[in-house]
Amino acid sequence: MHLDDSQLAVQSLYRSYLTDHLEPLTPGFESGEEPIFPFMRKMIDELGIAAGAEALERTGGAGAGSSADADPDARALADYAQTQFVVELARVNPGFCMSFGVSLGLCAGNIRTKGTPEQVAQYVPALLRGEKVGCWCLTEAGAGSDAFGSMRTTVKKDGDAFILNGSKTFITNGPAGDVFLVYARSEDDGSIQAYIVEREFEGLSTGPAFKKMGMKSSPTSELFFDSVRVPAENLLGGGSKDRDHVRKSLARERVGIAVMGYGIAERCFEIARDYAKERVQGGQPIANYQLIQARLARMYVDVSNARRIAYSTQSESALDASAAKLYLAEVGTRVAEHAIHILAGNGYMEEYVVERLLRDAMLLELGGGTTEIQILTIARHILAS
Repeated sequence: MHLDDSQLAVQSLYRSYLTDHLEPLTPGFESGEEPIFPFMRKMIDELGIAAGAEALERTGGAGAGSSADADPDARALADYAQTQFVVELARVNPGFCMSFGVSLGLCAGNIRTKGTPEQVAQYVPALLRGEKVGCWCLTEAGAGSDAFGSMRTTVKKDGDAFILNGSKTFITNGPAGDVFLVYARSEDDGSIQAYIVEREFEGLSTGPAFKKMGMKSSPTSELFFDSVRVPAENLLGGGSKDRDHVRKSLARERVGIAVMGYGIAERCFEIARDYAKERVQGGQPIANYQLIQARLARMYVDVSNARRIAYSTQSESALDASAAKLYLAEVGTRVAEHAIHILAGNGYMEEYVVERLLRDAMLLELGGGTTEIQILTIARHILAS
């Protein structure tokens, strides 16, 4: 992909920073010996990501970026920078990327776009600066793919508050969360809406961090709500009784997952290519052997196709988001598997990174809706057109 000077500068900034600062910390994050959020706050500050929060404060929650919106070139560069940052995070540590995206994207992003001005001013700046950790709480143990139909977490109006009961599971950032955007079914009218719940609210508790196959840098847990009293003003946006914002959030999540899949595939391809040129067997680099070349060729085709999708999918269309997520999540896994085969025994070792990237890639085929759900969603939309 040809990059102009501005894009190259963005890529260079992110890649050098994350390689120098995030990569060395990853072993500690993966083992759980070091929490990820102090570094996340530092990264946000040093890369200027907090500027958006400061703009929100200056405008009283009215939003920022008007100059970029008015300038197509600036808007295009901003879109590229957002995508490239996810790519660079996923190349180094997909688990860290997942926690970052949930806190600033799904939690802060939904409050910013759907919240009242008061909610935006109260919660969003601290989330965007990394001073608070956000969680997006939709999934339940018995309601994975049927999030709405099988939802058992409930709220009931009680004077100037709502009483929240139930539980959520597989919640990214759950053990460390400060602000929880919780979806629950009203006992009064059956509507499903989102409520902003703070860690300090009595009756909220979190389970221990799950022991997972991959994405170990990202803490995940259950949440429990035992008659949690949520102030009425914490009903997101004042209550629209509209599920559309949840569907749009899922579409954005799926696009983000797709971009992560590309980032994993790109890094695995580069590791495998460079290794094949350096590893000598039978008196010559293994890159000279046609079966290795065949794997590299297939990896390149996958990475090349994935790149075009990753940098062009900005739509919140459920169809496009599901298509991108389905293909790029599978590409991430497939290219990582090829890389392990090329590195052989070394590919199975932590030192060579690709084994971790494969374990992390596996979640991308499950989170945000499984592969099977993406296929059903795609089919439903193309047959309805």
